[in-house]
Amino acid sequence: MKQRISERGLALLALVFFIAIIITAYTIKKLNASEFTVQGDKNTAIALAQAKDALMGWSIAHPQYPGILPFPDRAADGNYDGNSDCTNFVPAFNLLIGRLPFAAQTVPCIGAGANQYGISADLVDGSGERLWYAVSRNMIRTSVAPGSLVINPAITDAPSEPWLIVRDKNGQIISNRVAAVIIAPGAPVGGQDRSGGLAGANAYLDNITIAGATYSNANNAIANEDFIIGDDMRHVSPTNPLYLQPYRYNDKLIYITIDELILALNKRAVAEAANSLRDYYQASAVNPAARFYPYAAILGDLNNACEEGIQQGQLPLNNAASNCTHPNNGLTNLPVWFTENRWQDFMYYALSGDCSFAIPGCTSGAIQVGAQTNVNALVVATGAINIGQARPSANANDYLDSAENADMDFVFDAVGSMLTNNYNDQMLIVAP
Repeated sequence: MKQRISERGLALLALVFFIAIIITAYTIKKLNASEFTVQGDKNTAIALAQAKDALMGWSIAHPQYPGILPFPDRAADGNYDGNSDCTNFVPAFNLLIGRLPFAAQTVPCIGAGANQYGISADLVDGSGERLWYAVSRNMIRTSVAPGSLVINPAITDAPSEPWLIVRDKNGQIISNRVAAVIIAPGAPVGGQDRSGGLAGANAYLDNITIAGATYSNANNAIANEDFIIGDDMRHVSPTNPLYLQPYRYNDKLIYITIDELILALNKRAVAEAANSLRDYYQASAVNPAARFYPYAAILGDLNNACEEGIQQGQLPLNNAASNCTHPNNGLTNLPVWFTENRWQDFMYYALSGDCSFAIPGCTSGAIQVGAQTNVNALVVATGAINIGQARPSANANDYLDSAENADMDFVFDAVGSMLTNNYNDQMLIVAP
């Protein structure tokens, strides 16, 4: 009898041990799956951030047309090859969604050496899928004709077409000023079939229906198309009343607003202006004691013609309408894209009186920028028009956003002053 009890006890222990092994194995499997999911999400987030940086860098550093964005990579040419598939006509909106291009650009992309322009970042999300991309028609160039696409701060509030829209998981607008959207498609969901390598956006990108309204990341049919940042289906209950069930969504999304793109582009433009002024100063005379900066153009002058004795105003361009007596009455070495896009309309320029044609040499410098004194010359990128401002104008308040900057004395806010919704002045000291 004791032996039977002992045998039953051993059997029970063996069963408990076996069940423990099963539970442990299941727990480890769940933990491994969870860790894999977390790592996949991290990889997706990193890829999206890198893609945004690469795309903005491509746009800002473009050698001929800073500010433009590339066409997507579509399967219309027989494959997804990483190339930007361009048109030389105003594209239908459905031609402005595809995979994020990384290799080069195809004919008829605009610009010398366009086939060499690529963002050089072949990025994939945590599931191994290449990223997708949609771009506003406001940012696409289809012609080399001057003025066919003008990108400067004015485009932020006066685009030729509405901007794209990004919504949150509840369908509420996060931003209606979106220039481009980058989407990580994740693994196939809801019967998506990506076989053959030529599947369209619907096989990769998802949609959500909220209170009868459907928002689709795969659709791009109008200028102000909606894109939605939804909850991952792994975290949504099948009984969740907010969404139409079955809920099938795992897209991850990042976007570029026109405001952040122009803000970054401002920095390149103001640097170009400062470099042009430095070149002018160096070339103005062989003897350093005789060197000078050009006088400014009067605010509101669409010709940007140099005006004798004016120390604050717009950048002066080389112009027959100049009223200046000094040689080389304006800047001649600004990049073509700078003047074609009329960036001169968004620059405020000040020079010290002892750096002028009348008193050359820059012996002391009479401009103060924040705590820095003895500044010889300054350029301010004035940015987009704020509420209450109107341009062109002869009034500094319509260009500069603080009382300190706009009072026409020679004291200005510090370089790097905090930008706000109603303050977008960016100061750059030309010299010293």
